[in-house]
Amino acid sequence: MAREKGTGSLQLEKSGRWTMRVGIKGKRYSRSTRTTDREKAEKFLERFLSPLGLGSRRLPLADVWLEYVKSPDRRDLAPSTLNAKRLVWMDFARWMEHHHLEIGNLAEVTHEAIAEYLACIRAEVCASTYNARICVLREIFHVLAARAGLVDDPWEGVRLHADDCHSRRELTLDEIERLMKAATKAGGEWKRLFTIGIYTGLRLGDCCCLAWNSVNLERGVIQLIPTKTRKHAHGQPVTIPIHPQLLTELQGDGERGMGNGKLPTGQFVNPTLADWYKNSKWRISHGLELIFKAAHIETSVRIEGRRTRTPEATFHSLRHTFVSLAANAGVPLPVVQSIVGHSSTAMTRHYYHENLDALRSAVASIPVIGERGMGNGERSGMGNGERGTGNDSSDRINKIDRIKNDGAEKRGRSANVPARLKRLDKYLARGLITQEEHDSQRARILTEL
Repeated sequence: MAREKGTGSLQLEKSGRWTMRVGIKGKRYSRSTRTTDREKAEKFLERFLSPLGLGSRRLPLADVWLEYVKSPDRRDLAPSTLNAKRLVWMDFARWMEHHHLEIGNLAEVTHEAIAEYLACIRAEVCASTYNARICVLREIFHVLAARAGLVDDPWEGVRLHADDCHSRRELTLDEIERLMKAATKAGGEWKRLFTIGIYTGLRLGDCCCLAWNSVNLERGVIQLIPTKTRKHAHGQPVTIPIHPQLLTELQGDGERGMGNGKLPTGQFVNPTLADWYKNSKWRISHGLELIFKAAHIETSVRIEGRRTRTPEATFHSLRHTFVSLAANAGVPLPVVQSIVGHSSTAMTRHYYHENLDALRSAVASIPVIGERGMGNGERSGMGNGERGTGNDSSDRINKIDRIKNDGAEKRGRSANVPARLKRLDKYLARGLITQEEHDSQRARILTEL
């Protein structure tokens, strides 16, 4: 392999072993590599030269991202995903520049420096974000290993943390009413945005950028390909029946130029919000923050161990609410899955929040068996001759209350299990984590069930 002038050379000795010869500041150094393999000898020489900045394939940290983007070894990513990875790398590069100015090349990054960086960000982010950053940075290092002349993997031994992500919660009917009142005061487009979110379960971006050519008022359906799944789900469209309340809102009153029910094809339902979402998302975030504040709904909570507040009730909560209301109304989960565009019912279950009234109705709907309940005064669920204490329906309801209260904490921990397992499998398939890491994390997550 050709080397740049002044970066050392290898000489084959009579013993068959390779010897390294390097000239540094006028002095010549010679050292045996103790190997007869030329490739291993090259790696030995790179390991010796990298800390001195004399390696043949130096890659400055400032050039890493451009090299990663140009690399044929990286996966083809959507622009938004690629930009998210860029932000992770830039954060890492800025931290290295601030704390380890002596490290200028990718090959000079040490395991100790990485451990210091991870200890710093662990106090700032939740475990899922922490794990995602590790996977992004590890991938960048792996893709550029040959280009940067990496000899040892500085990420070896870095472990993921147990996932402690905090899911968005569903909103109560009272909270939704307050949100609609606040949105109405904020303006017509904000009102339509929340109406769409409540009655379709679409994500914020799809609600903001809903186009009239996706709306069919005659058939009473909305058909579109969700932005998030446009690539990964092979462009599968979702068909959402239009709720009567949403239909009334979409039919409008001439404000949108829809005279005689004709749709302005190619235009957005909320043109101003669509423009903001594409060009200045901070306007959308600020507007939503003001609406939730006017509705007296706390959008974030303080969780022990985290320096920043964690989002809990946001616009995405409307998606959780839609799934829960549909499921609690008796709609089969596969049908809900089809409407919201989930790839599996396991993900739909993650969005489904049980409603106590629905549970009570389900239990109360079970018919009484026999003339006296279960015969001889026995009650369902009572063994060894134990008898009821009076009202059978009340006993069942009280039992449901006890079960729900006792299992509330467990359900809170296990609500994200399907999504977390799916994320682990994805990391393993991409080679971002080892099989050992995957099995360890999977076992830890399953213990929460």
